[in-house]
Amino acid sequence: MIGVVIPTHSQPEALQNALASVAGVPVVVVDDSPLGMNASVDATVIRTSGEEGFAAAVNRGLAYWEREGVTHALVLNDDAVLEDDALNRLMNAWTDADGALAPIVHEPDGPVYGIDVLRGGRIRLRRTPGSVQALSGAVLLMRSTERFDPKYRHGFEDIDLCCRLRQRGLAVRVVETARATHVAGATVSRRSRGAQKHALLGHLRWVGGGARGVYAVALSVAQVLRDGGPFDRMLGVIDAVRDHHWRAR
Repeated sequence: MIGVVIPTHSQPEALQNALASVAGVPVVVVDDSPLGMNASVDATVIRTSGEEGFAAAVNRGLAYWEREGVTHALVLNDDAVLEDDALNRLMNAWTDADGALAPIVHEPDGPVYGIDVLRGGRIRLRRTPGSVQALSGAVLLMRSTERFDPKYRHGFEDIDLCCRLRQRGLAVRVVETARATHVAGATVSRRSRGAQKHALLGHLRWVGGGARGVYAVALSVAQVLRDGGPFDRMLGVIDAVRDHHWRAR
């Protein structure tokens, strides 16, 4: 049995497209928007307290399906859409040795074949086929008993989960016959101060302190400079460093 978990955050039009791509499959929508979702959807809706973050919102949906006796869940961003038969292809590819499966995810910058985890805690989106260490949480099939670490609000929760699955001897892999599209940044713009903050906070939490933490900050600064700003993204870097050190005290 399978259920779908769609966390949503103030994207009603995108949400309808995501729902349409999994028509006929039971869906729980987890509403994490600040003021509550005002759109009507043909799905079970769970309301968070608002702004709990992606990981916590997804965990609510996973817990719902676990209570319902559903063994597997597909996590689908509200700005992602499965292509025809992708869900069946993922389910047919699943084995007991798997911890998580993902389709090829087509984003505006190109296809994503998973995530490479490199030395020093650096990560890189894989743009070509091959084995990977982690998968994007935009579209992710896993057991309903798994959970993201809710301390990751919006960034690196998928990498953390995949690394924990691999430590347990489970595989994380891309099913190349299954495809999806992801707007990437429709919910939270990747060029915003908040997105930069949460991405770096997640990275710092994942690598810890010391030299790897300094390297994570340097990578974040370099990314902002490479993208040409805007300037308030640099403020997001400062926010992340401050919050990380405050939480570590």
